[in-house]
Amino acid sequence: MVFPLVKLNKEGTLLQPTNSYYSEEYAQRMCDLYLTDELNQDETGIIKRTYRLHASKDHSEEMAFAYEIHCPKCRNYLKQIGRQLTFNTLGLYKCPVCDRK
Repeated sequence: MVFPLVKLNKEGTLLQPTNSYYSEEYAQRMCDLYLTDELNQDETGIIKRTYRLHASKDHSEEMAFAYEIHCPKCRNYLKQIGRQLTFNTLGLYKCPVCDRK
């Protein structure tokens, strides 16, 4: 699923995901920032949901690390657990609250 991100402060670092029916290709063209959800299996075999941050403009690691993002499901803050892959495919995040369930 694709979650376009809305900026909640003037600096643009506090981000709230919104629900959409966008394809990833459409989000790449239309959204400055968006999340995609990914399913990953941990070392014990349990499948966990994570979120990957994507940007339309190139980001340095420092720029990408500045964001605080709310969880699309429970609205708590996501925690970054994986590093940036490219200038536009940014960090991997998980929700510590949803992860406990």
